[in-house]
Amino acid sequence: MIHNNPKVSVVIPCYNDKDYIQETVQSVLNQTFQDFEIIIVDDGSDEATKRVLSGFKNEKLQIITQLNQGSSIARNNGFKVAKAEYILTLDGDDTFDTRFLEKAVPILDENQRIGAVSCYCNIFVNNHQIIHQHSPKGGSVDDFLFDNNSVSFALIRKKCWETIGGYDEKMKNGFEDWEFWIALTKSGWTIFTIPEFLFNYRQKEAQLSLDKASKIYHREANLKYIYLKHQELYQKHFTETVTYLTDLADRNKKNELKYKNAIEFKIGKLILQPFRYIKNCFKS
Repeated sequence: MIHNNPKVSVVIPCYNDKDYIQETVQSVLNQTFQDFEIIIVDDGSDEATKRVLSGFKNEKLQIITQLNQGSSIARNNGFKVAKAEYILTLDGDDTFDTRFLEKAVPILDENQRIGAVSCYCNIFVNNHQIIHQHSPKGGSVDDFLFDNNSVSFALIRKKCWETIGGYDEKMKNGFEDWEFWIALTKSGWTIFTIPEFLFNYRQKEAQLSLDKASKIYHREANLKYIYLKHQELYQKHFTETVTYLTDLADRNKKNELKYKNAIEFKIGKLILQPFRYIKNCFKS
């Protein structure tokens, strides 16, 4: 039986995470703060993953299904059915430290201007070896314009998600979390970072081996989309934006020389004309 009035709803999009989803769910069930429900959004997973999901038998947990539509739509669908005022986002292959909710919930309770609470992040590979650590600072909108100063997953006020219209469902190739943080902070909330390593992000082999030219193409396309969507913010920070875009253009030239024969980069160059359109936007 699902708790009718939980304090926290944990939304977990899952796509073919049969090898990891049990560990992810267990990291939530092991939280020292226990007033929560778990909503797994099956994003069109394969049969092997569906069999694992069907094996979950816990009164705190429910599973909703959708065709494979990507993480933004999966998260939004989870938020729509969430009963709680606070929502914890978590992908189906990552984990939180058992103390995260215990530390994060009081922060939202005590400060209405904080829209989300995050933390520092361990990045690990499948043998649980930590290969990198990330220490974002959080903050207000100025802290997010040129860098994603939060990890992707956090405890969020549901009313923040409602106010900004959810995750941008047009963003299919990453950066939807960064755009969400910009929209949230642009609306007046801040993001608080607990200065402890309480989140564990799994770096899969497929991500490590992903063609670098493809990464560059999607990164530049996403940056262009974010800048154009929040154009008025970047116009207010003209000097910083020009400096950032100049540095980005220099890196693009180096990448073009290095990856000029990659088909993704050729297509990306034609589509993006790296940020010339954005540059023209700031002339107006």
